[in-house]
Amino acid sequence: AVSFTYIVKATEPALSAVLAALILKSYLPLPVYLTLVPVIGGVSLASVSELSFTWKSFNYAMMSNLASASRGIVGKKTINQRVGKNLTARNLYAIMTILATLILLPVTAFLEGPTWVRTWHRLVSNGEWQRYVITCLVASLTYYTYNEVSFMALDNINPVSHALASTLRRVFIILSSMVVFGNQMSLLGALGS
Repeated sequence: AVSFTYIVKATEPALSAVLAALILKSYLPLPVYLTLVPVIGGVSLASVSELSFTWKSFNYAMMSNLASASRGIVGKKTINQRVGKNLTARNLYAIMTILATLILLPVTAFLEGPTWVRTWHRLVSNGEWQRYVITCLVASLTYYTYNEVSFMALDNINPVSHALASTLRRVFIILSSMVVFGNQMSLLGALGS
């Protein structure tokens, strides 16, 4: 369920805290770390009560957490060093996005290439390829813009605080998925959320 994925993604601040301590040697006051306890507890409650729980889904969500937290930590470390003449938060995010694309595109093409070809042929034969391309472009631009603004915010705050602030949007996404897709939540899941 969409809600389960975003509940697990809410643990990103805890991973950010661990990575910030290990990599940046950045430690926050104890009350900040204590705010992570209800997040972890909520995720645990919501996970055990989720009917569609699978370890595969949990592991992918945690890999996404690790990647997002790592991006924030590496970004913060690089932003703080002010490497280069024009390496602002916006430019750094652009460079990181380009590098990630160059690294992941061949892997994705290898794993998903045949599916891409079949899907493209189906889109062309149904006359839907133009709508698909436009939708992809709009989604890509809005997602990139959102992340660029997020990276600009990271320039001004600690990675753990940044990750905690990011969890607020997860509440909106969970509630939206319940309304739009009719996703159900158990009482423990709702309490955990």
